[in-house]
Amino acid sequence: MLDALAAAGFEIGPPRALRRTVVDTFDGRLHRAGLRLEVRGAGNGAEVVLDDGRSSPARAPAATAPRRAADLPAGPLRSRLGPVLDVRALVPLATVTATVRPAVRRDAEGTARVTVDVHDDLAVDGAPVGPPWAAELRAGAGYAKDAASARALLRSLGLKAGAGDVLDQALAAAGVARRGFTGSPTIALAADEPALPAFRRVLANLMLAVDANWQGTVDDVDPEFLHDLRVAVRRTRSVLAQGRRVLPADVRATYREAFGWLGGVTGPSRDLDVYGIEWDRYVGPLGPDVAADLEPVRRHIESLRSSAHAELSDVLRSERYREVTDGWRAWLAGAGPVAGAGRDAGRAIGKVAAGRIRDAQAQVLERGRGISAATPAEELHQLRKDAKKLRYLLECFGGLYAPAPRKAFVQRLKALQDNLGQHQDAEVHVAQLEEIAAGLPEGSRGPATLVALGRLSESIDRARRSARQEFAGRFRSYDTRATARSLDALLDSSP
Repeated sequence: MLDALAAAGFEIGPPRALRRTVVDTFDGRLHRAGLRLEVRGAGNGAEVVLDDGRSSPARAPAATAPRRAADLPAGPLRSRLGPVLDVRALVPLATVTATVRPAVRRDAEGTARVTVDVHDDLAVDGAPVGPPWAAELRAGAGYAKDAASARALLRSLGLKAGAGDVLDQALAAAGVARRGFTGSPTIALAADEPALPAFRRVLANLMLAVDANWQGTVDDVDPEFLHDLRVAVRRTRSVLAQGRRVLPADVRATYREAFGWLGGVTGPSRDLDVYGIEWDRYVGPLGPDVAADLEPVRRHIESLRSSAHAELSDVLRSERYREVTDGWRAWLAGAGPVAGAGRDAGRAIGKVAAGRIRDAQAQVLERGRGISAATPAEELHQLRKDAKKLRYLLECFGGLYAPAPRKAFVQRLKALQDNLGQHQDAEVHVAQLEEIAAGLPEGSRGPATLVALGRLSESIDRARRSARQEFAGRFRSYDTRATARSLDALLDSSP
């Protein structure tokens, strides 16, 4: 190939080693945003390159692959990445290596008109991929004819144009998916499918999400791994609860208890994660002086969080965890008749799910209508749980319904859930702050810090009171004929 390019008037340059590592979040946030982030080279000469496929790539030096946007120097690249990543960490997806030799055709003044970068020994994570060589073509402004001529020459040499650049094509050839793991709880379901196999498939899909987030939780890569694992566990418990008269009673009892245990042991770590995530939002309005006085508290919370995650990692590696999850997977993978299946096991899942959804909605309305300004906060917490059960049904059995009406109803429910969540989070954090303050190391309990703690507690409690005051209006907006019609439209729809 190089000989053919030389014969066509291209100047062949010296070979250089290429190394490009693509990084993204576990759930592919950059890919979904139309971005590709890579580390080119290694060591002190490496750089991070962010490409949106439209404008000139943003670049920044980086001796190692960044894990978070804050690891990069301040500038356009960091500013662009921050909102997309949020709390998620970057992880390497694959490393593409090759030997590259540039072939350049110049004009009479020596200006490069068109360049063909010939890639040889192309490999992904050390494994060879694709044809013996590949090429990337770059043309200078105003040299369209030269570019067309070069493309024709490459085609005559047996090269086929592919989507994206050599990096994209190498990843595709190696089967590297940049879309990431989404862990959607919604799977395809047929309304006339028997309820028992439908429940098992829904539960098996949720177990995939638990397994997918296990390693990231154990390694404490970022807080979303634990969050997503916990959500999958809560959904599992909710679906098991809804499986009355469908699933065998002994299976329901055994694994509701087992996943209840798992939800309990993951709670403390998640609560402390949330404190870290929300810290700036809580502390920022109090001003920089108060934030500085609260720094010992923040460090103490981080120490507690690290210890809690270490303990959780031990639990997730334990024999009890393996016994629970191995047994659960084995039951989910079983085929044939199921001993002790409920009387609704053979009913159509469409009818079973619709009945469960209507019952869950009725429970939300009944409890919500009984809440007044004098009602204890625990009732709002119970209403939040009721709303979550309804939401989980809509998510896990959402494949029975058309997306548009499902989304319309969920938007109504979400507005109520957001208010209940704000109230509950603030109430929990006020109580936790009291425990954290009591456990502060002696050297961190200075007067300024204690005063700042009082101000922080009051600020969080104001947020709680505000959410409580907003509840009545939020619930009235939900408890309407429009919401009832929206639910009817959802249950009458089909995908």
